Amino acid sequence: MFTRITKATIVLTGLLFASASSAVEVSVENLLSAMVSQAVSVTKQEISYGVQEAVLTANNMISMDEEVYATKVTITDINDVKNDSKVANDKAE
Repeated sequence: MFTRITKATIVLTGLLFASASSAVEVSVENLLSAMVSQAVSVTKQEISYGVQEAVLTANNMISMDEEVYATKVTITDINDVKNDSKVANDKAE
């Protein structure tokens, strides 16, 4: 009787460890699958950004007419503006 209980205990213990180890494998499999999916997603996004950057850079380098500009920027010293307005005020007086 004691040997039957011992054998049953050993079998049940073995089954418990087997089910626990297969459960761990499923968890590892899910974790690995999630990590690979995330890596693929990040890589896809980086490639997309790289393509966008290349297209925008190429568009900036191509110009049909070199002398046509969309904007004109002038830089004026603030002190010169103050002096010009002061001179204009002095002349008005």
